[in-house]
Amino acid sequence: MKSYGICPASCGEFVQGFMNKEEYLCSYTIDLYSTAVVEEKLENIILGPHKSRKAIEMVFENFNIPIQESKNISLNINSQIPTGKGMASSTADIGATIKATLSLIGKEMNSEQISKLAAGIEATDSIFMENVNIFNPLSGEVIKYLGNLKDAKVLILEPNKTLNTKRIRNKLNYMEIKLKNQNLINEAFYLLEDGIRKNDLKLVGKACTISSLANENIHKKVGLNEIIEISKNYGAYGVNVAHSGTVLGILLDQTMDERRLIELIKNENLHKYYKKIYASDIIDGGIRGGTRWNTLKIL
Repeated sequence: MKSYGICPASCGEFVQGFMNKEEYLCSYTIDLYSTAVVEEKLENIILGPHKSRKAIEMVFENFNIPIQESKNISLNINSQIPTGKGMASSTADIGATIKATLSLIGKEMNSEQISKLAAGIEATDSIFMENVNIFNPLSGEVIKYLGNLKDAKVLILEPNKTLNTKRIRNKLNYMEIKLKNQNLINEAFYLLEDGIRKNDLKLVGKACTISSLANENIHKKVGLNEIIEISKNYGAYGVNVAHSGTVLGILLDQTMDERRLIELIKNENLHKYYKKIYASDIIDGGIRGGTRWNTLKIL
């Protein structure tokens, strides 16, 4: 019997940074997905991404099932999510794998439990929960639920360049620089919480832009100031970044035609670096899983 798990991507974070010497982030989810398919076989089949194989083992361990029994579980991942760009590709793979594995063995874990399990593999994102939330990426703990953002989309600017999240976090002065931004990040989280509660894209966009600019001393984004200015002139709500990645997002509402905005970006030759520019809907987060593909299919 095959079991499935489906997890959405993010386009970076609305806000990320330190508060009270702890790092928090607030990701948001878009309509790109990773799908994991697991199936029990008669022979040992240790295939699939290392982190996702580790996720299978951790699920077995969590329910006191001998890890050796996970060796004959086949794993196949099909993902629409670009890798190494800060769009939660490996997090989505891990989440989809955990959900598929739970379905296969007939067990359940809630979204918060899955997040904490995933955080044991790598620093993770807040995409496993349906609602937007403030989240500790190292512990997988939800600090506060904020609600959902409705009728919004994002214009994604994706370069060819990739970035290793772990390498960014391992910089010797990573925490020191992040701590200097605490006041700005506190303001950004305050605006974000107010904006999502009111479904006010202007407040959300302002929070994103503050956090994006604060992150420049960690990892500079090509043309960020120009993109912010273009977006403002167009009437977009704000610009967010993948704080440990390379993509940028321009926050729009569903009534806006992004084609004109793309033209303005190209007029400044920014498309020569951001090779892919495309829109995605902002959706509710959460992982889906089960044994019947026709009830899960969203791709």
